Amino acid sequence: MSEQLWCVHIEGLNDFIAVDSEESARYEAATINAYIDNAGKDSRAALMRAVAIEWPFSAAGHARALDDDWHDLQRMSHRRQGEHGANRSGGVLADITRRVKKLLTVAHAGREDDA
Repeated sequence: MSEQLWCVHIEGLNDFIAVDSEESARYEAATINAYIDNAGKDSRAALMRAVAIEWPFSAAGHARALDDDWHDLQRMSHRRQGEHGANRSGGVLADITRRVKKLLTVAHAGREDDA
């Protein structure tokens, strides 16, 4: 039987954040949702929801994403609000936008490599 791999899926942005366990996925999803709910002033926030799910991609992809995603989680607003206060500039939307831009850059580079 294979070991389940877990992630946080940010619905609305279709972003997947690899984590090391189901417990971590549930914790991060709950923490991100609480942050979004508290920030709630941005209409885009209403379109986002974080859920803990099994990793929908390959095991190799999870292994590659795990380290980068862990570092990204440490920089996300829901983790840093204790350091800088809940009204840190940029917020969770800026964090997720940065991740999406990074994914698009990697995807674009991959297409150029295939050409």
